[in-house]
Amino acid sequence: MAINPYFKDYSGEQDLVEDLTIEIIKTMGRDMIYIPREKYQQDLIFGEQYGVGFTVGIPLEMYIDTTMGFQGQGDIASKFGIEIKDNLEMTISKKRFVQEVQTRQPSITRPREGDLIFFPLAKAIFEINFVEHENPFYQMGKLYCYKLSCSLWNYNEESVQTGNTDIDAVETDVRGLTGENTEFNTQDEAYNPNIVDFTDLNPFSEGPF
Repeated sequence: MAINPYFKDYSGEQDLVEDLTIEIIKTMGRDMIYIPREKYQQDLIFGEQYGVGFTVGIPLEMYIDTTMGFQGQGDIASKFGIEIKDNLEMTISKKRFVQEVQTRQPSITRPREGDLIFFPLAKAIFEINFVEHENPFYQMGKLYCYKLSCSLWNYNEESVQTGNTDIDAVETDVRGLTGENTEFNTQDEAYNPNIVDFTDLNPFSEGPF
């Protein structure tokens, strides 16, 4: 049993749908910055990655699906302080991703889980948790978009040197509160000298990070 040969997928209509999708994202979306994750080294025994860094920021327009605000649990007061658990869903064009990202980073063929997205309007960095590539489902027999499910990124001693001051500030701000804390350093030298070397950017790592 075969489908009707007079009603079939036509490349001209597919191109039209794709161009309309790009136009809508450019009109109703926001300018974001896609930041690919770079893995320097990996512990093959425990599966941990260390020396992870972010050195490239690529501008790319995206459509925010959650127009009524951030999703997720929001701001939570716990015994560890205030935790912000905001989620965000966005849509990007596959064609535009190839034009802007893959042409600069040929090894990146699609948005990857673990990569970051900088939202300039909120001055927030989100991490991609999941990439859905089949929604909308084969309109005119083709896929045109990626839908990204993201959550607010938790900085964990990664190297952030993209050249964008708003993005790179996360590294200097957090390290100013932890790794370079003068009070902790003074107490350590006074009572427990040479136990923890606070001159290291990350005193708990195995390498010079």
